[in-house]
Amino acid sequence: MLLAAGATAANPSHPAAMRIVSLSPHITELFFAVGAGGRLIGVDAYSNFPHEARRIERVADVFAIDVERLVALRPDLVVYWKSGTPMRQQEQLRQLGLNLHGTEQRSLADIEAALIEFGGLGGTPELAREVAARFHADLQQLRDRYAHRTSLKVFYQVWDRPLYTLTGKHVVNEVLNLCGAQNIFSELKGLAPVVDTEGVLARNPDVIVVAATGAEGARQAQAWERFSGLTAARTGRIYLIEPDLLNRMTPRILQGVDQLCKMLDQARLRAGALSPEPRPAARASVALR
Repeated sequence: MLLAAGATAANPSHPAAMRIVSLSPHITELFFAVGAGGRLIGVDAYSNFPHEARRIERVADVFAIDVERLVALRPDLVVYWKSGTPMRQQEQLRQLGLNLHGTEQRSLADIEAALIEFGGLGGTPELAREVAARFHADLQQLRDRYAHRTSLKVFYQVWDRPLYTLTGKHVVNEVLNLCGAQNIFSELKGLAPVVDTEGVLARNPDVIVVAATGAEGARQAQAWERFSGLTAARTGRIYLIEPDLLNRMTPRILQGVDQLCKMLDQARLRAGALSPEPRPAARASVALR
């Protein structure tokens, strides 16, 4: 049974979809997180987690949808990211007469709700509720652990050509706050504005977090080390983090939260603003399930 275009398949009066196409990496991850990854028959080009997602047929990228391939798969549901799918692609999908479901997550709390939503879409509501409850508990544990930390000014670097950062409207800003940090560009408009080196130097962050790893991350980090007057460079408080862990609105984001908070605690130790403390074994694995 096909639903009307734009209907919400999570509605219990409708059967769960059996042949689903995901048009965003985080949508793909959410389906796998609630045990419904086996219903995915098509995904976007960037769906690379979990490993099983890499074996699913590719039907789109950020530039275009392969309409012929998508239609040939005969999906009974296509799930897209409202703010991340270009409007021209959304209109293209509507013109195809496909059964569509748009989804949007902007905060950590939204992920919990999304897990319930995707459990309904994929026919695994009970498991989805269990996963959502576990996510809620792990998130609260992190909030409790990092409450009342000494505040740090942080510059979060998305990319350096040009120099992109994130504002207070992005979930990374919420993560920084949870870890006891202040985003130096939180007040800017939009989600990912371009800033300049002079602006970063003027705000003189205590810490710089570069959203890249490996050789690329090292290259971007080293570019700041030449500024001897920059507190983060002078004190060796420039850190690298895997961007997918913080940019994708899935349960995996808690791994990114845990890593970022630990990095900022290292920065506090360097500044003498935090005393070393033993970490209970029961808490060491939080968010890493």
